[in-house]
Amino acid sequence: MARDFFHYIYFLYSVLMNKLFLIGNGFDLAHDLKTRYTDFIVWYLSKVFSKSESTTTHPFQYEDGLMWMRHSSYNNVPIIKFTSIQHFKDEMNNYKIDYEFKPTFFKTLINSAHEYNWVDIESHYYDALTKLYLKINEKGDSIKQSIIDNDLKPLNSCLDLIKNELIEYLQTVEINKYDKDIGQHFQNELFKFRQENNYLPDHEVGEIHVLNFNYTSTIENYINNNLTMLDPYIDGYSNSKKVNWNINYIHGSLKDIENNPIIFGYGDESDSYYEKIELLKSNEFLDHIKAFRYMKVGNYRNLLKFIELPNKFDVFIMGHSCGLSDRLLLNSIFESEKCNSIKIFYHQKGQDKNENDFFPKTQEISRHFITEKNKVRMRALMVPENECDALTSFKK
Repeated sequence: MARDFFHYIYFLYSVLMNKLFLIGNGFDLAHDLKTRYTDFIVWYLSKVFSKSESTTTHPFQYEDGLMWMRHSSYNNVPIIKFTSIQHFKDEMNNYKIDYEFKPTFFKTLINSAHEYNWVDIESHYYDALTKLYLKINEKGDSIKQSIIDNDLKPLNSCLDLIKNELIEYLQTVEINKYDKDIGQHFQNELFKFRQENNYLPDHEVGEIHVLNFNYTSTIENYINNNLTMLDPYIDGYSNSKKVNWNINYIHGSLKDIENNPIIFGYGDESDSYYEKIELLKSNEFLDHIKAFRYMKVGNYRNLLKFIELPNKFDVFIMGHSCGLSDRLLLNSIFESEKCNSIKIFYHQKGQDKNENDFFPKTQEISRHFITEKNKVRMRALMVPENECDALTSFKK
């Protein structure tokens, strides 16, 4: 009887907060997975080189939609697995092999590979779209079809080729890894969540929504592990009420590409040029705008259903850059009246706890609060740095 009374008092003074986890590429990197853009490029160059192997009767040559390479002689060239882009360039020079990255867009991405993250590539693509719009706007509709045929279609084709190569590459990456620090973060949040959930009326159930921006399924390692966030009953809490949870592969899943295709493009429809680009009435300009790709499956709608649930929700950012490439989606989360708090699990860059990316991450997040009123509200939503934790311990 006393226990029931305690539960009643606890329920009166507590409110269940649903949990929304944002999982980005930093989550995979925290597991030492080679999912950086530079990792992909080095793999691609090694793949191309291996397909170009020469013999005494066949010349060294290769060509696809992204690049070509060839050697004028028939001398054997050994297969080399490159360790960096510079290593590739050095060996090309060493063996006097000619090569060229064919699309201008891809050439720019290669030359600036060390500066780019995946979100930067998507933003760079949108910058290229904007430049084509400005060219049409300057010279008039008479040049529009020429721009579409000679510039826009090759640009879109290049992005499609990069996406297809990326899918092939990521399927070679071993993802069966688990990190005890990350497992403990999930465990801590779940423990608090269970306490709140147990004091709800029987007909009410808490929700956990994992919004996975990665194509990989690393997050699922925390389903089958003993220290799991998603197992409904753990650590002796067999009498706990079961919670509802969902992993939402918002950008597609390598495990089920047929039913959940990969989305790779740009997602800031609030940009000042977007409406002008739409008014060109040329669908090719919208081929890689994420909003249209979201409509192929129900992932985005499932996110909105979670946001619209009666209970408020806490947001936990784990390895997501919060860049503008996902601006409209993140805006719908952060500016929602149901958003109760935003907690960053920051990247620990050095042994000193202050060597982290917490501060620049807050700057990125601020760009998703569009109105001044909501920017003020952001300051109340952000969990302060001294109450946040590193996603995982420092690694050299």
